[in-house]
Amino acid sequence: MTDGSTLLVSAQRVIDKGGEHVLVLSRKSGPSPSKPAGREEYHELNAVYYGRQDGRWKTEWTVRDMVDCPTLDSAAEFFTSAVTVTDLNGDGRSEVTIPYRLFCSGGIDYSTVKVILREGGTKLAIRGELEMYQAGGRPAVQGKKQYDAVLAQQANNAYKQHLDAVWARIRLIRK
Repeated sequence: MTDGSTLLVSAQRVIDKGGEHVLVLSRKSGPSPSKPAGREEYHELNAVYYGRQDGRWKTEWTVRDMVDCPTLDSAAEFFTSAVTVTDLNGDGRSEVTIPYRLFCSGGIDYSTVKVILREGGTKLAIRGELEMYQAGGRPAVQGKKQYDAVLAQQANNAYKQHLDAVWARIRLIRK
């Protein structure tokens, strides 16, 4: 996508055993590259984790996702209030959890929702769908979720519980 705008969604400083880090969340939106119509139909989310090494910032990891949805309603958003930095395994290195949603539809349908946990080269996730709507003035959510297979291992139980807690939290966020 050549046209469009990039928006800084949030930035957060993290200090752990590995040193100083910065998590930067951004969103880029613009016309669809596949069928430009002048509307914002393409949305790209970027989460970049930088670490300071020898006085310079270097990218440690990136989570990137997008939706290209010509002629339909579309959206891509981080659940910024549910982004977390933890040390669940007590090793002194931070785990960063980034939840977000992608939407492409002509009506009220499910959003694709992902809750990604990163610790260095390790990436764990819950992926699924949520339908967010109002029922009697209260948010109501339906949908399904799928765990990365590695989360079924007993050694990853703390990570699975944490991801479940973040999933439950984003179910209550109105979008």
